[in-house]
Order: sequence, then structure tokens, then C-alpha cells
Amino acid sequence: MGLIKTLDANCRDCYKCVRSCLVKAIRVKDGHAEIAEERCVYCGHCIPICPQNARRVYEQKDLVLEMLKTNQPLTISLSPSFPAAFPDLSPLQLAQKLTSVGFQRILETAEAAEALYNLQDEVQAKQPLISSYCPAVVNLIEKYYPALKENLVPIVSPLVAHARYLKRTYPEDKLVFILPCEAKKAEALAEVEIDAVLTFNELSELLKVAPTKKDSCSSIEGAASFYSRTVGISGSLRAKLGFGDYLDPRSETVSGFVECLEFLDNMQAGHIGQNTLFVEMLLCRGGCLNGSGLAQELTFEEKKEKIISFAQNAPELKPLIHLDKHDIIREFAGERVENSEPSEKEIRDILTLMGKRNKSEELDCGACGYETCHQQAIAVYRGLAEIEMCIPFLRAKAETMNDVIIQATPNGIIVVDENLDILTINPAAERMFQCKEEALKGRRVNTLIKDDLFEQVLNEKRLIVGNIEYPAYGLKVRHFVFYVPKSRVIIAIFADITEQTRQKDQLSELRKETLERAQEVINKQMRVAQEIASLLGETTAETKVTLDQLIRIIKS
Repeated sequence: MGLIKTLDANCRDCYKCVRSCLVKAIRVKDGHAEIAEERCVYCGHCIPICPQNARRVYEQKDLVLEMLKTNQPLTISLSPSFPAAFPDLSPLQLAQKLTSVGFQRILETAEAAEALYNLQDEVQAKQPLISSYCPAVVNLIEKYYPALKENLVPIVSPLVAHARYLKRTYPEDKLVFILPCEAKKAEALAEVEIDAVLTFNELSELLKVAPTKKDSCSSIEGAASFYSRTVGISGSLRAKLGFGDYLDPRSETVSGFVECLEFLDNMQAGHIGQNTLFVEMLLCRGGCLNGSGLAQELTFEEKKEKIISFAQNAPELKPLIHLDKHDIIREFAGERVENSEPSEKEIRDILTLMGKRNKSEELDCGACGYETCHQQAIAVYRGLAEIEMCIPFLRAKAETMNDVIIQATPNGIIVVDENLDILTINPAAERMFQCKEEALKGRRVNTLIKDDLFEQVLNEKRLIVGNIEYPAYGLKVRHFVFYVPKSRVIIAIFADITEQTRQKDQLSELRKETLERAQEVINKQMRVAQEIASLLGETTAETKVTLDQLIRIIKS
């Protein structure tokens, strides 16, 4: 089961997702872009960026709706970004809405973040420590920077810790987690304790169709500090751990995909300051409040303000939850991306197939989604791309095919512009009209043939079909003349019917001659028949007279 699927019918060779994917986790196969699961970090950027809406994320709205129909208790855990997810509802109104459709308990995932803070000192990792709360960052390091896995803080994210705590505390409950992005959804789906996962956008859609079961006066439960409720905002975790403001040289805050890649490149190369002890990393710019599963109705600043306002005013309703050490310790066992490396000859062979026989033909236009032709050739070798993704290659191929057809067709083709000046004449037309393209190119078409047909098509903008004779060239042709608005040219196609007409005339003459000769035979036959009939009539009469006389003689 892939988390993100492509609808092939909607995917139309634009390669926008390939261009936008910073780790090139898109595989193009048979002209359609699909997610290469082994390379994907689940940032979710390829979903909203698709102009054809060809991406679908695995969802469980129907599953949750079925759960709501049962009498089994349902507990819901809301990620700390929830105040920004429902701009038209206060936290209290959201809680009441959730309980009215059938959820028994509404809890904050932030309470697990608060408990994790208290256990931070019990785990060890190589410095500088890298936060492991963002599953997309963990995926990125495991797959593309495996040497830095030992720097990741070996503790689970708040959502995993909360799921383990809730399953132990409410073993009869079904657990539904509400999250801001696809990376967290993938992480939650892998946890056996969690029964269903929705993004905030999916929860919003569910609440529109879920029937109301009862009146509600519930509220959101949880005991968490300001920092744990703002953990989805970049810089909050760093501040909570006591590293002071952004000028504190002992720590770094990095948010945004490009920024994370740049920092990890520098860290892997050993270019991070020696005094740096901790790095807070979030793959989305500004943090989880910019996650792909969160409504984009509000600006970043408005979402941040809503979360901070809730964090400042939310009460602590019960004691902090308790997490055991085995609830939070984790290992990073994700597999690194293995890239097969082609030889220079193999790359050159692929480039040659793409019509790039030398460096000057490598345009590096980026239309295929890769910055250079060389990078595309490597992607083709790895099975991630196709040669046909190269737009200049396809255009050249199409033009070559068109040229072959135009040059080889037995029909004459003349193309003129709106001034009726000749743009091109194909070889068949050269033979028909006993001319050479070089001598006529740029000259008015009436220097070769009458231009009345071309003028009529130019004025009426419609196809004109008919037969016409050119005695000067000993030609009779069937013409198809039409206007091409996009190119603003007139194309005339001439099918030579001279021999066909001659044969038709010969056949007509033969038919006429045959009919005449047949009529002559008929007339002659009629005359002979009449003469024979006449002779037969005379002979019969004489015979009758003779026989009558013979009878009379015998009788007498």
C-alpha cells in the first residue's frame, strides 16, 4: 500500500512534480509520474503542486465514519497545530463538535511532548544532537545522510509516545490521531497502537458529513506547557531545552527543505561550529503549521498567532502523563537510498539516444525536471526517468518525422504566409509544377500558380476541396487548401489525378465506342432476322398452295 498514489489518467507529462522534488523521489514510467517509495521522505510537496490534481493520499475517513457508528469508545489525539487548522472554531467549539459526532475523549498530543522533555536527559547521542520529532527529517537522514543517524536523538516523536501511553491507559478505546502532514501520517500508520489517522484537512471533511449523535459540553483535555503546545513552531523545542535565543551559538534552528539539505550537507562535510550542541530541524518552513495536511486559508503569521494564543491561555486540567523509558527509546533502522552509478560511456550512450552527441547539444533547459541533461541521463540509467521526458528531443523527433512525411508523400504541398508568399514547397510539388523551392521561396505564390484559392481560404478561414486543371503543367489535381490559425499559414495539398483522369476519359471513350458497336450489331441482327422472316414467309405460302393442290388431286 503506497501512501501517495498517482492517477494515471490525470498525469499529463508536465514533470512539475519532478522539478519540485528535491530528492528526486519521482519515477516516470510509461509517461506517468509515480512515487518511488524507497526514495520518498513524505514531505507532501508533490501533492498540492500538481496542476492536474493527479495525486491521491491514502486516507481513512470512511474507516473513522464506520467507527463512529459503533458504541466502542473513541479517543482522538490532536496534534499541537490544531488551533490553526479550524480558523472558524475556537478550541472549545472544536471539542464540542468532535464529541457531538461520537468521540468520547479529545486529548492534546502536546501532553506527550511535555513528558518527553522530562526524559530528554536520559538518552545519549553524538553531538551535535539533531531533534527527531519531525519524521520527514528522520526519513531524510536515514535515506540520504545515513552517516548522521548517530546524531539523531534516539527518542520517538510525541505522537508515537502518546499512542503508546493512550493504548496502555485506555486499552478498550479506538485511537484516532489528527496530524498536519503526510510524513506524520506515514509514521502513525506504522504504529500498531493507532487505529486510524487523519490529517486536519481530512478531519474537516469528515465533520461535514458525520451525523450528530448527541449534544456535547466536552472540552480538550491535556496538561502541557507553553513550549510543548508550540512544538510545531520552529524554535520552540530549542527554547524549551534552555538554549536561549537565536543568537545562542550552542544550538541551531533549521526549517525548510532546502535549508535542511544545505545544513546536512555542511554537517556531513564537517563545517558545523564546534560549539554547536543541538540542532532543531523541521522539514516544513516555519514548522508543522505549514504542513501539507493543514488548511492554507490563514497566512503563516496568522496560524502562528492562533497557536501561541491558545498555548498562552490553555489550562492544565490534569497531572502530566507518565512515560516509561521503553515507551520512548527508538532505533533508526531506515534503509539508505542506494544509487547505482553509470560509467561515463553509459551516460554518453544515453545522451546520444537523446540526440545530444556533443556538449553543445546539451541545453540543460530543466524542462524534464532535472537541472542538466547529464543528470537526466543518470536518472534514465537508474530507471527514474525516460528519454522521452526531454522536450527538445521530442520536438526534434516530431519535426524529423514531419519532415520525413512531407518529403516522402506523393502529394504536392505548398505552404504560404498571410501575404501569400511561399514558405516551403515539398519535392512532390516541385515535380508537379516543374520548379525548385530555392528559386521560389519568399516569392508570391501567383508566380507559380493562380492565387485565387489561397485568397479565398485566407478570407473565409475554411477548408476548400475540389478539382482544378493546370494546362501549363499538364496537370489535373484534387486540392485541399486550409488555414492554420496558430501558425498563420495557408497549406495547399495537391493530389495528382492527371493519369487517373486520363484513364477515366479513356474508359469513358471505350464505353461509348462499345455501346455504338453493340448498337450496330443489334441493328444488323434485326435486319437479318427480318430478311430471314420474309424469306420464310414466302416459302411457307408457296408450300401451302402446293400441298392444297396435291390434296385436291388425291381426293379427286
